[in-house]
Amino acid sequence: MDREQQFKIFTGILIAAFAIIILRLVQLQLIEGQRNLYLAEENAAKVIPILAPRGIIYDRNGKVIVSNRAVFAVYVLPSALAVDKKQRDVIINRLSEIIQIPADKISARLGKTKHQPFEPVLIKDHLALETVTKLEERRSAMEGVVVRYRPVRYYPFGKLAAHLLGYVAEIESDELASMVNRGYKLGDFIGKDGVERSYDTYLRGVDGGQKVEVDVYGKPVRVVSSSDPVPGNDIKLTIDIELQEAVEEYLEGHYGASLVLNPKTGEILAMASRPVYDPVIFTEKIEAKTWEKIDRTNHPFMNRALSIYPPGSTFKVVTLSAVLEEGLVTGQEMTDCRGYFRLGSRVARCWLEGGHGMVSVLEGLVWSCDVVFYELGLKAGADMIAKYARLYGLGRPTGIDLPGEKEGSVPTEDWKKRRYGQPWFKGDTINYAIGQGFLQLTPLQLAVCYGTVATGERYKPYVVSKVISRDGRNLFKNDPEKVADVPVSQSNLAKIKEALKQVVKRATGVAAYVPGFPAAGKTGTSENPGKAHAWFVCFAPYDDPEIVIVNFIEHGEHGDKAPARIAGKIMRWYKEHRLTKIYEEEPYGGQYIMHGDRQEPYRNRLPIRRTVPTLEARAD
Repeated sequence: MDREQQFKIFTGILIAAFAIIILRLVQLQLIEGQRNLYLAEENAAKVIPILAPRGIIYDRNGKVIVSNRAVFAVYVLPSALAVDKKQRDVIINRLSEIIQIPADKISARLGKTKHQPFEPVLIKDHLALETVTKLEERRSAMEGVVVRYRPVRYYPFGKLAAHLLGYVAEIESDELASMVNRGYKLGDFIGKDGVERSYDTYLRGVDGGQKVEVDVYGKPVRVVSSSDPVPGNDIKLTIDIELQEAVEEYLEGHYGASLVLNPKTGEILAMASRPVYDPVIFTEKIEAKTWEKIDRTNHPFMNRALSIYPPGSTFKVVTLSAVLEEGLVTGQEMTDCRGYFRLGSRVARCWLEGGHGMVSVLEGLVWSCDVVFYELGLKAGADMIAKYARLYGLGRPTGIDLPGEKEGSVPTEDWKKRRYGQPWFKGDTINYAIGQGFLQLTPLQLAVCYGTVATGERYKPYVVSKVISRDGRNLFKNDPEKVADVPVSQSNLAKIKEALKQVVKRATGVAAYVPGFPAAGKTGTSENPGKAHAWFVCFAPYDDPEIVIVNFIEHGEHGDKAPARIAGKIMRWYKEHRLTKIYEEEPYGGQYIMHGDRQEPYRNRLPIRRTVPTLEARAD
């Protein structure tokens, strides 16, 4: 190859190389110029987020029950301290003096961080305003030290309604995996329980931020752009916070639940659960040692109003509904309660030692006579009882707009065979008839059931009335939703309601009696390992029901004691503060049992004591 050919080849290669370079420059400058400019700016900029405050939560009367407050925190930009070690030590020592954290701990936190050099590292959260002032005054002498604020939840009423409201905490990795497609990201604070969780998408708002240009050392140079955060939407609840405060005061000292429902709409007016937790603890990151100090042995984070338990004698209205509506009894049939009931070789006791004597079916409900309901249960059978329990909405979620609602269990003969591989026995049936055995319900389900008895209609319960945007628009509204009618005729319903009225007026529920506020209700005791659970359910006023009250006390032993007394206090409060209609006070005639047409004072009665073998003991 001669020199001329070599020159041509070299020239060709050179021209090709320049052509490639020019084409690449055209691609980068003209075709992809805007995209590369954007990437360059992004590479030289840091987005500093400004968290959006969550929406405010109001009670039904417009009182603020959850709002926000600003929490200040101090951060350090590692890149700003990386240039001059001597200056770095000076800045750390100044910061240590102001925030009262040892300098070596600050250095250690900066050394352990896996953040990028231009990403701020949190040094201390929840700064006092005095500390913030000192940091701002000396900001020029502490390059790289930044004070920021973030909104956290503020609870003017403390722990009040904690289970219903829920709490807010930082999103966890397993939650993010299922929520990333909905715009959630690492570091977001989300609702973890209660209303905060159910309505999180409405409450959370849209974060703002500043895009800050940084130099090669990560130091801020200028603000490229900024956007203001958009606050979340506000929520108005059905809860009456003053009533809620009274309910929680009366429940204090007990483990259990208490709730008040408007049976005409399904609105929850109050819902309390004990023991309770303090949602304030979640406004800052909980260290492991702090979490370990929280007493969780009695499940303070569990909303007992939505948890399942055997309902005891409160369930007897269902058994009575079944036999009345199916025409198996009229209500006037007489039963001789001797204090026990024989079923083959088994002896099941009534709660009243010596028995109630000759009592009618309806009087059996008034005095919660177990022997009467053992017989009624055998007349109806398990599947018929289950049918009416379902018609009352029991054993399935009510659909309330709160997370964590349990389904419960309304068993049938086939259910037991499928679940346990065993046949259904008559002994199972008599347990079922008095609200024991495999039956499991929530206090909320019982409230809805008795609301159906009170008004003849069943409504879906709810706690959020509406969601309101910051400019006053209604974004969402819950209207009363009728689900079903009462599953008995009006004549049979009248019999049941009259019997329930007599429970409060002269029988096991007299502890709830409030003069001038006629009520109807039922006591209940449910056996379980250890002391029995205690129930009381009622509605009032009797002729025009405004409220249904359910009180459940874990290991409360007897429904006629603490649960009934608490119900009486709630009704007295409601009468004094919310009731507008005036009722005539009926004279209190004391406790008595009707034996046919004969009235016998209960307080003077000396039960016939019989010694019988027994496998069970009950008490209402």
